[in-house]
Amino acid sequence: MISEQEQKPVTTPLNVKGLVLLLQHVHKIEPEWIESVESYEDVNFAESLYFGNKLGKEIEKHARLFGLPTKISADEFDFISAFILENKNKIIEGIKDYSEYIIPKQKTFIITGEERYTARKGDIFELKETAYNEEYLKELINSHEIMVSDGKFIREEWGDTWDMEQEILEIKEVTPENVNEQVDLDNFQAPFTSEDFVNYVNSEFDIEMLGMMQNVIQKRMNFLKRMVDMGKRKEIKGFRRFD
Repeated sequence: MISEQEQKPVTTPLNVKGLVLLLQHVHKIEPEWIESVESYEDVNFAESLYFGNKLGKEIEKHARLFGLPTKISADEFDFISAFILENKNKIIEGIKDYSEYIIPKQKTFIITGEERYTARKGDIFELKETAYNEEYLKELINSHEIMVSDGKFIREEWGDTWDMEQEILEIKEVTPENVNEQVDLDNFQAPFTSEDFVNYVNSEFDIEMLGMMQNVIQKRMNFLKRMVDMGKRKEIKGFRRFD
């Protein structure tokens, strides 16, 4: 309740008094819009605004009458949806004292997700073969009689990426119990120098540990290469095969 939070100021994206009056006004226009709310899906303005959600459109339509923005942002609608879920019965009952309403608390979440995309990737190899004619070797390679991958691996190259999609694998709220688990990688300072790292690698005899380090480094390099490629390209094109 607001009265219980007076010692700790609460900031809200919208004027609570105006919001209470607005929601009660919308409830009078069509009671079912508020009374039918049972879960977040009923006030999922983030999605439904694009499909003509009546409740969301009525809220935005009458907002200016109560001192609220004429164009409500997605973050403000996020607050409104939580406010309705917390105070549905009070809105229906027409309680005017806005200090009786519960102010939703903004939370922090950790999102683990996967980004999938189609990409052009090439592995560069160096293969040594004997022949009398260069053209003969080209024919063997084109017919897959000879595989360049049987040679020495040189490097890998990433080209364009396309058809990107995202999937949430896990999302959880940050609580005092797990907040210390987070590491700010943007400002992370390594507790060792590059020379220390080289010395550590040269002193390590655990092949499994070295393999794990190699895998992490390679993934990071691949990620940075993709970022550079995506920043340089002007137009996304599919992979064109040359025979």
